[in-house]
Amino acid sequence: MINSHLPSTIALSCFASTARHLSVTLAAQELCLTQSAVSRQIKRLEEQLECILFLRVKQRLVLTEAGEEYAAQVIKYLSLLNGATAQLKSARKKQLRVGAEPSLTTRWLLPLLTGFQQKYPDVELDFATDIQNLYGAKLGFDIAILYGKGYWPKFDCEFLLRPQMFAVCAPELLKKHGKIVQQADILRYPFLHHMAPDTPSDLSATQQWLKSVGLNNSEMAALSSQQYEHFQFLLDAALHGLGITVLPGYLIQIELDSGRLVKASETPMITDSYYIAIRKDARDNVNCQRFKTWLLETVKDLKID
Repeated sequence: MINSHLPSTIALSCFASTARHLSVTLAAQELCLTQSAVSRQIKRLEEQLECILFLRVKQRLVLTEAGEEYAAQVIKYLSLLNGATAQLKSARKKQLRVGAEPSLTTRWLLPLLTGFQQKYPDVELDFATDIQNLYGAKLGFDIAILYGKGYWPKFDCEFLLRPQMFAVCAPELLKKHGKIVQQADILRYPFLHHMAPDTPSDLSATQQWLKSVGLNNSEMAALSSQQYEHFQFLLDAALHGLGITVLPGYLIQIELDSGRLVKASETPMITDSYYIAIRKDARDNVNCQRFKTWLLETVKDLKID
């Protein structure tokens, strides 16, 4: 039974967006609403909940303790709702919704898609790149490229490729701190950490490297570092000389070829692999099978770093 006293989806969306940005202006831009409309929705939500969610401190918007706890839950469940909705629409529209990490999509997959479109011009591709939906809820896609051990109970999985991970930095940092001979040498550098919230820690390339050095979770948490959710942010930070990080070869080849980044260690890190994963209830989807077959054939002809 639906609870008629639940807040409206628009009110929750306005609250979630404002909580993420801590700005009514940015929330309004994201939702294509006016600032006053967003403010009214938040005010009505606070009245309905009988709870203050935001305060203004020195002209800055901050979440109250209750607001912070509520935001974490609202953002999580709106993400689940978005994923479930996209999945249903995909099933009804004969389009193929492909899940993949943002950086893998932009730097590796998209440049290959001309071949797929030429072979199957009638297939409409839609991409799902939200990390939480991809690895957490596993919603919002028919077929996905997932990183891990290759076992997800609700999916049929097939090996795709094993990326090589390299410690990279700007050339001036390498001159200052020297080559990495032993993996622990990375600790001499200012460190850029790959850490996405609400996702398994074994997806973090930097965390895998630090574990191979022998650091435990508490030692990693105590490490002085800047943290970024996505590979692209790590790449940008490394290009600006902010520190060393660990990135997949497919993402950094352009920067290595141009000399804007250098390998601090020539020895790649041993990693898990990428797998093609098809939901078991979508295994009879002809377009899923077409995409899988095309991608496996395409990868055979590629050099993967």
